[in-house]
Amino acid sequence: MIATEVSYSEIFTKEVSKTLQTLEEFKILANNEINHKQLKEMLNAINQDVSTGIDKIQGNLVYLMQNVDWNRFNLSFFGETNAGKSTLLEALLRGNGELIGDGKKDYTQTLGEKKYGDVTLLDLPGIEGNEEKYISEIKRGIEKSHVVFFVIGTNKEPEEETLQKIRSYLKDQAKVYSIINVRGKPSTYKYKKEIYDANIQKIEARTIQKFRRILGNHYVDNLVVNAHLSFLALGNPNREDLINDQQKLMEVFSSKREAYSFSKLLLIERMIHELSISSMEEISLSNTYKFLGIFEEVNERILKGKNDFDAAVKALKNHISSTIVEVEKCISKYRNEIINLIDRKLEGFKSDLHKIVYEGIDQKSNEAILKRRLTNEKKTFEKSIITELKNILGNMRNEITDAIRQLHNRMDLEFKFSGIGQSDFNIGDILKNVEVNVKYVLGQILEVGLSIGGVIIAIVANPVLGIISGVVSLVKKIWDWFFGDPNKRKREAKNKAYHEINNTVNKVKKEVLLKTEKELKNLESSIKKQVTGIKTINHEIEKLSYAMDGKITELDHLKVKISKALVATILKKPVEFAFFDIGLQSGLLIGENISMNTASVFRLKMLSTFSSTGKYFDSLENDIDENHIIFDSQDEFTFQSTSNLINYLKMQDPYFPIQGVRRKES
Repeated sequence: MIATEVSYSEIFTKEVSKTLQTLEEFKILANNEINHKQLKEMLNAINQDVSTGIDKIQGNLVYLMQNVDWNRFNLSFFGETNAGKSTLLEALLRGNGELIGDGKKDYTQTLGEKKYGDVTLLDLPGIEGNEEKYISEIKRGIEKSHVVFFVIGTNKEPEEETLQKIRSYLKDQAKVYSIINVRGKPSTYKYKKEIYDANIQKIEARTIQKFRRILGNHYVDNLVVNAHLSFLALGNPNREDLINDQQKLMEVFSSKREAYSFSKLLLIERMIHELSISSMEEISLSNTYKFLGIFEEVNERILKGKNDFDAAVKALKNHISSTIVEVEKCISKYRNEIINLIDRKLEGFKSDLHKIVYEGIDQKSNEAILKRRLTNEKKTFEKSIITELKNILGNMRNEITDAIRQLHNRMDLEFKFSGIGQSDFNIGDILKNVEVNVKYVLGQILEVGLSIGGVIIAIVANPVLGIISGVVSLVKKIWDWFFGDPNKRKREAKNKAYHEINNTVNKVKKEVLLKTEKELKNLESSIKKQVTGIKTINHEIEKLSYAMDGKITELDHLKVKISKALVATILKKPVEFAFFDIGLQSGLLIGENISMNTASVFRLKMLSTFSSTGKYFDSLENDIDENHIIFDSQDEFTFQSTSNLINYLKMQDPYFPIQGVRRKES
């Protein structure tokens, strides 16, 4: 027995250590080889938030491992305050009554331990009293317990609230028996010849019904005893009131042996003996269920944190993507407006130059007058185009600023309300770290978008002086040509001026448009570079999420390995696959020659058994889409067990054709 027990406990301890190690590895998932300083700081900060959550989760498992017993079989006495737990223990131990309370207070306040042959009896503080004072002792005792005797001492079945409280303590992790401790002093039985009367039979029937409904297959049976008579028959009391009761016992019964037989303690002693024979199985089953129960809580909390993390990151990614699209559309729109403005204004400027020169020719204006008119036109042109350029660039700035401000507001709301789910991962802080980095990158986009304004204005305004200088020089030549030969006609002079002005302005316009296009392309290139920075942030966060998925799969795999080892220990033969869900009280076993009655052995409501994985998959009859089995039913256990089976098989064979499970979209 010891060799087998140690063998399983070693397997169990090894796999639990791996579980704790996998949880530890959650803390170091961030990529430390990233060169981008701010991104590296952001990922490290996110990792720290995840690490803090994992620390909380690990604490539960560490506490369990510090309190479970493998080397002794622990049977605990638990129940209502003053129900007679300690009296029953004193009877079993043939004690002197030192554990027995006087009924005036919650006598048992700390976890007591007594040896009873190969069994350790645990005396837990009572409930329905001031148990809040002793909650840590109750929890510690439950963690150590492999079988629980729940003692009822009020001559009535327990209330619904009490039973729910019992379940909250036990968490479906130990085999449970109820014991009705019938009240009655020795004098009560002077004329009453049986403790198991019609009233007790009714109470027992209702008790069994309630316990089975609340505790399911973890509840086994009920026993009836009069603990006070048992103690008086077997114990050696040293307290005056107990000594007096023992003397009265001898007045009612012919012998202590008769009183002992009458009290029904023998049934409890036999039950304890039977349990001790199968103690290895009870220890293995109870300790493993305790682990699996906490493991499921751990996994659920990790998945909750992971899902919150993914949902928040997905929402941010969508917000960021839509903002980037808005910014790019905004720049594209105003790019066209800037190009059209430059083209339109220079064409207008060209027409105005034609008009001024034509009028000068007609009016035979001198060079000084013409130069003054051209200079004034230059100032009017510059003022007009710069004003309109500033308006366009101002509108672009306002639209980009509004888009980024709206993104900031969405992100602020995202992390403001992200703590509602009470996740172990501080999603709010995680989002804030992402937000700080994204805001920095988007700020760079805004800065790049605004800095181009001065460049474009300079590109447009500066060549105008060259145009005016060229036109003045042209007019001087026309004047020399026109006035030097009076026979020349004005039409020819105007024609020559028209072509020269067109050539000069078109040359400048071409140069201005080329430079403006170049600057706008530089702007687009700079924004793409910043957008790449955001995409890098998204990519690294997604890598962190995928790494979490990998660790969650590892945890599920470890759960399967522990379940397989447990089944092999209990059934004395290996199985191909085993999966238990303690919360759903269901299990799946795959292996040859597994009995259909195995469910009761594992104290489960439902246990499905199949001889091979092929038989199991054949039984599903589900649709398969893109190598995923599609589930549309509400059978959560089948969904989870199939998912774990597929992941387990994929770890054995990377080429396993089925990739996973999916829920049918509604």
